Amino acid sequence: MTVNRWRRLNWMIPIILIITSLIDNALPAIFPTAFITPNQIIISHLTLYFIILFAFYFRDSYILPYAFVFGLFYDSYNTNLLGLNATLYLVIAYIIIKVKRYLPKNGLIHAMLFIVFLTLQDFLVYLFYLELGITSHSIIDFIIMRLAPTLVFNLVVMILLFFPIKGILRWLGYEEYIVF
Repeated sequence: MTVNRWRRLNWMIPIILIITSLIDNALPAIFPTAFITPNQIIISHLTLYFIILFAFYFRDSYILPYAFVFGLFYDSYNTNLLGLNATLYLVIAYIIIKVKRYLPKNGLIHAMLFIVFLTLQDFLVYLFYLELGITSHSIIDFIIMRLAPTLVFNLVVMILLFFPIKGILRWLGYEEYIVF
């Protein structure tokens, strides 16, 4: 790995994750409410998307501390429980680092990983909140009011960001980003 690529990765990944953490909070607010009912909730997972992106496409495992730190940042800004999303982000990044060698490096696989881990992350947060008594919604209510709108919203964001992400990956030194 060249020195310039290493410097870009060391400086740009935290900057990108900071920006995505800030954007995560603004995106649902600007989403048109005509597409959802008043009871539905949309959660943006742009930070999780980029953590999965960096863990999937880059060889170095330095994404693990970043995943934990930005999970803590997400928790401190969005939730009352500090550490839940931090732990989940860390575990998700670790799993992706361990299984990525068995998967082809392309945008479709990355998108599927994102959808699977977003669903898993939201479901585990729901179960944790249910166990603590923070929420009393049934699983069907959770799926209809939160998970489905969140999945649709994040899928649309992921599709809109496909070409900018391709450019960011190329600028960071990853050349083999293909769709299929």
